[in-house]
Order: sequence, then C-alpha cells, then structure tokens
Amino acid sequence: MVNIKPSRGHVSKTPSKDQFDPGGLEKDPLNVLRLISELEGSYQLLKYMGYEEDRDTLRSICDRYYKEYYRLKKQSSTPNS
Repeated sequence: MVNIKPSRGHVSKTPSKDQFDPGGLEKDPLNVLRLISELEGSYQLLKYMGYEEDRDTLRSICDRYYKEYYRLKKQSSTPNS
C-alpha cells in the first residue's frame, strides 16, 4: 500500500482500492486541478506537434474543467448554513 506524505497542511491518507474504480475519486477542487494539469500538459504537446484540431478540442475540455474547479472552490469556501 502507498502512503501519501502530507504537504502544505493536507492530511495523510492511504488510497483505498475504491478510488481506482470509475467514480471512486472525489470531485473536489484539488482533484479537478490535478485533472486540469494533465490536460494542460497534453494541450502543450499537441500545440508543439502541430495537431491544431485536437489542441482546440482539449482547450474546450480544459475550459469546462476550469469552470468546474471555480464552482467547486466557491462551494467549498462557502460556510454551510
């Protein structure tokens, strides 16, 4: 089993097998940022390799997840009433 070391105040937790099932990873702001990071890296590779149509497709996907990130971030910072 892999132990995740705490960084910047995050609680250390061991990933459960369920996290690797479809839908098993929480849709929280940090995980959405991880996804955006992966998409942005692919976008850059496509740009440098000249795959313009695929690059544009990834840009629209990235934009959608940026909106999701900001929605989740706002939701998580709003105190529950």
